[in-house]
Amino acid sequence: MRVLVIGAGVGGLAIANGLAGNGHDVQVFEHSEALRTTGAGITVWSNGTAALRDLGVDIEASGRHLSSLRSLTETGRLLWEADLGEVTERLGSPTVQIARRALIAEMAAALPSDVLHFGRRCVGVVEHPDRVVVEFDDGTSATGDLLIGADGQRSVVRRELLGGEPAKPTGWASWQGLTRSDLPVAQGHQTLNIAGRNAHCGLIPTGGGMLHWWFDMPWKEGDPVLSVADLREVFRGWPDPVEQLLASVADDDLGFFPHIRHKVPQVWGGARSTLLGDAVHAMPPAVAQAANQTLEDAWLLTQYLSDVDGDLASRLRAYEQERRPRALKVSRTAALTSAQRSTPLQRLAKFPGWLATRSQVASLRSGSNVLRGFASRPAVQVA
Repeated sequence: MRVLVIGAGVGGLAIANGLAGNGHDVQVFEHSEALRTTGAGITVWSNGTAALRDLGVDIEASGRHLSSLRSLTETGRLLWEADLGEVTERLGSPTVQIARRALIAEMAAALPSDVLHFGRRCVGVVEHPDRVVVEFDDGTSATGDLLIGADGQRSVVRRELLGGEPAKPTGWASWQGLTRSDLPVAQGHQTLNIAGRNAHCGLIPTGGGMLHWWFDMPWKEGDPVLSVADLREVFRGWPDPVEQLLASVADDDLGFFPHIRHKVPQVWGGARSTLLGDAVHAMPPAVAQAANQTLEDAWLLTQYLSDVDGDLASRLRAYEQERRPRALKVSRTAALTSAQRSTPLQRLAKFPGWLATRSQVASLRSGSNVLRGFASRPAVQVA
C-alpha cells in the first residue's frame, strides 16, 4: 500500500518507521527544507519507549535513563518522589530523556533514503473512492492509497478533512531550553519538579552534560514574553539549583510556547485518511505525555495496518475508536493538572514514595494502548 504522510516530526517519522517495517511504500512530506531540530528535550515514558521499540527505533543508548521523579514546593518542602526504576520493572520499559533533535535524527536515520521529501507544503487534500491526492504549494501533487496527517497542532490535513475550530489556549505558557550545564542535576538521573502558586519549573538531565529546563507560568495573548532577567526575578529564592541555572543561561537559550488543547473529535479522517499526534489531540505539557501519546498513535495504527486485507476505512475507524478514549483521558488529565496549578491542591498533598510510584504506574497504564498490548478487534471487518 502506498502511504502518504504529511509532517516529518515525531509522529510522522514514527508511523513511517512502523509502516515501512511492514512493507508499505511510505512517502513523508515535510514543509521545512530539512529535518526540524528545534525544541528542547522529550521525556519518553515507559509507554513511549515500548512503542518506539516495536516501531524499530531504540533510543535507550542515546538518551538518559531516569531513575526518579522528585516533586518539591517553592519553599523546598518535599511533596513526593516516584521510583522510576520500579516503574520500569512493573511496565517492562524504561523512562528515557532525550533531546528532541536526537530523537528526530534517530527516527529519520532508520528510514530508507527515498522516504523523506522536504520543502513540500500541503495545501489541499482530495479523497477519491480508489485513491487520495495531496496538493502542494508548488503546484505539484502526490497520490496514494492512504493519507496520514501528522502535521502538528496547526494541521492542514485536519482542516481539510474535518474543518472545525483550531486548538484553544489554556492560559499557561512555557519558557524552556536545553543547555550544557555543570550543575549536579545535569549529571544525574533524577527529574526535579518544583511547584509554586503562580509558577512551576522543572530540570531534567538529558545526557552528555545537557540539561532540559522549563518554567511554566500563566500567560494569555497580549501578555509580554519574558526574558531571562524576568525569570530570574520571578524565581528568586526558589530551591537549588533554580537560581544557579538561571544565572547560567541567556535569552538566546530561551524557547517560548503557549499551551494549547484540541477538542478530540469522534472521527479523525475519511475513507482513506486519518490523523495522529498533535494534529488530532494537542494537549498542554502538564503530564509530559504529548509526544508519548503521538508514539502510541503511531504504534496502534501500525498494528491495524499490518496487512492490507479487508476494508481500509473500517481499519482506520477501528484505530481511532481504540485510541480516542486513551488520548482523551490523558488530554483531560493534562488540562485538569494545568488548571489546578494556581490552587493550593498540588502543594498541600504529601505522598509516600510507594504511593507516588504506584500512581505513576497506574497513570501510564490507564492512558496507554501499547502497555495493554494489541489484539484485532471485532470492529475490523475483513472482506
